[in-house]
Amino acid sequence: MDDNIDAIAWKWTWPSIDVELLVSQNVADIFNLYRQNKGVEQGGQLFIDPFNRKGVVLVEASIPHPNDRAGRAWLELDEVRCKQEIIRANAKGLRLIGYWHTHPQRIPRISSEDLNSFFNFSKKYSKELPYPLAVIVGTSHQSDGIKAWSYRSSGYIEAVQKT
Repeated sequence: MDDNIDAIAWKWTWPSIDVELLVSQNVADIFNLYRQNKGVEQGGQLFIDPFNRKGVVLVEASIPHPNDRAGRAWLELDEVRCKQEIIRANAKGLRLIGYWHTHPQRIPRISSEDLNSFFNFSKKYSKELPYPLAVIVGTSHQSDGIKAWSYRSSGYIEAVQKT
């Protein structure tokens, strides 16, 4: 087994709802590899292993795809690739939990475009994904350079990253 899949890079917590999500080193490596330094936004989907012995672990982040459409401040994931990734992940026992994308900001902030995209994503996958996760990867390599939000009926809740 790939050591980076089993290794935990950090965890995100949402203290107000008592939820914890562990992030594998494999996923952290993908986030770091695709930071948006000068180009267009990039992103992919996020998958958890709900039965991992360590807890709920974010084990897979799909990589950017050539059929995605993007600009410096926007991204549309290719629907065909998304469906294929979900089928492949489900066959491995993994479950879709959300998506990730880059921002040209050092420390990412969730924008009104992100909120709209996040809402549409959660509506599209409402049966499979009652509480979707959105991760935004900024240009900073510090811990605050990657942020996560969960969508709940009460709104968007930002996670706290713990190493």
